[in-house]
Amino acid sequence: MNANPCFVWLRFGEFELDEADARLTCAGEPVPLAPRPFAVLCALARTPRMLVTKNALLDAVWGHRFVSESVLKTAVSEVRAALHDDPKQPRFIETVSRRGYRFMAAGVAPGAQSAAAVAPHGAGGPGLPALAALTALCRGDAALAEIIRTVAATLERERLVLNDSYR
Repeated sequence: MNANPCFVWLRFGEFELDEADARLTCAGEPVPLAPRPFAVLCALARTPRMLVTKNALLDAVWGHRFVSESVLKTAVSEVRAALHDDPKQPRFIETVSRRGYRFMAAGVAPGAQSAAAVAPHGAGGPGLPALAALTALCRGDAALAEIIRTVAATLERERLVLNDSYR
């Protein structure tokens, strides 16, 4: 787990993405990915389920250099190949025609397991949908999402302790 909240750390499917260590693994084995495609994957993973425009990706990964959209298309193809993702039936990277791309994976960030494990049927109902809604509002702000998960897990533990003391 990385300590820098500016970096993406995410587990999705059989993959784990750790931007701070520049590592993508599948079932614990390293997945080779060149730096630019890796940066594209990280940029998409920072805002799951949200459209990231082509221009935003070009700016985020290539800076303000003049490059054509074809380099982005090639990088996305390399990401899809590394993730064994089919563009016609995507599991991870969706193309939004003429606009950009969307990271579709339901990832688990650090701390999310602990919040769900504390009370699977707690204050947010099964799977803690209230917690999921709050973290979705963070829109890629990993530090804020982690704070929300930590507070929710702590509150849930305290609620469970209080409920047990009244029995």
